[in-house]
Amino acid sequence: MTAFDPSSTADPSAAAAEPFAPSTAAVRIFAGIGFLLLALAYGVFLVVVLGQAYSGDGASGPLVEAAQWAMGLSAAAGALALCLPSTMVSHAARRTAVRLQYVLALAGPALAAIDFA
Repeated sequence: MTAFDPSSTADPSAAAAEPFAPSTAAVRIFAGIGFLLLALAYGVFLVVVLGQAYSGDGASGPLVEAAQWAMGLSAAAGALALCLPSTMVSHAARRTAVRLQYVLALAGPALAAIDFA
């Protein structure tokens, strides 16, 4: 057991009440990992688009632009979750932004793979 430090700014009752309290640093780490996922998703996107361009009629699917927008918005959501200070964004909003980042990053290649021809 540790003694209470009077010079500490942390609330000791909050840490004692919930030892598994959500951490902003952990959410920021997941946002950084989301950028790695986004780079991988963009590589898959390029493979899908080039594969569609070289096979068939030479045109990619109709949702390529929507896929690019999804991946761009994924980067924006990840940057917001990673860079904004804790005083501006609540933990729940940051967590939602990271979830949105992952969903949009995975939606990019999925939308590009849709080919109605």
